[in-house]
Amino acid sequence: MTELDNKEKIEELKDKGLKIIQARDSYRFSVDSILLVNFIRVKNYEKIIDLGSGSGIIPLLLAGKKRGLSIYGVEIQEELANMARRSVELNNLTEQIVIIQEDLKNLRSIFKNSQFDVVVSNPPYVSLGQGKISPLRSRAVARHEISCDLEDILSVSNYLLKDKGRIYLIYKSAKLIKVITTFKKYDLEPKVIKFVHPRPGEEANLVLLEGIKEGKEGLKVEPPLFLKDDPLRRDIK
Repeated sequence: MTELDNKEKIEELKDKGLKIIQARDSYRFSVDSILLVNFIRVKNYEKIIDLGSGSGIIPLLLAGKKRGLSIYGVEIQEELANMARRSVELNNLTEQIVIIQEDLKNLRSIFKNSQFDVVVSNPPYVSLGQGKISPLRSRAVARHEISCDLEDILSVSNYLLKDKGRIYLIYKSAKLIKVITTFKKYDLEPKVIKFVHPRPGEEANLVLLEGIKEGKEGLKVEPPLFLKDDPLRRDIK
């Protein structure tokens, strides 16, 4: 039986009976992660790595998307990595998902290069010096570029991905030029983008991106997504 402390609870996910351990009053996954999972394109038997895995929501939801997926979740915060591991155990997915508690900048010493078909990341996208930093470290690290920034993520993604491997990212739409420029710096060619709007008539606040390592030029802009009055909107970072 999975053990919880008094600051945690188990929540059911509306996806094939999955459950996740969540903190009651600190870091919780946001709708960003759900949007990203729904955007990702995976194939049977691919090897996937999630950079900044938090409580493990993305690996859990990806596990049943295709047959034979091998998924690694990397999380720097010990408490969240431990929570993610217990959620993996709770769902009997230990043969498919591995959670690693590590700074993603150290992954070159753990994995050989060109090992992964897919990199996924819902990274912090508020620069230091912008916005109020949460007093709760778990939330602060998830939202602000305290432990890593976009350059760190895309640099290690280039190292981890096979040629023609794919990266999937969600980011603030106001920083789209920065994202595309940094993608190209690390030989990750933007191939698909999708803007996310709170509701029709309002400006986009998020953008979903797919890039391909050493891919050819050619960008597809998918129809926009409107969150409308979905109650999960309140959880957007």
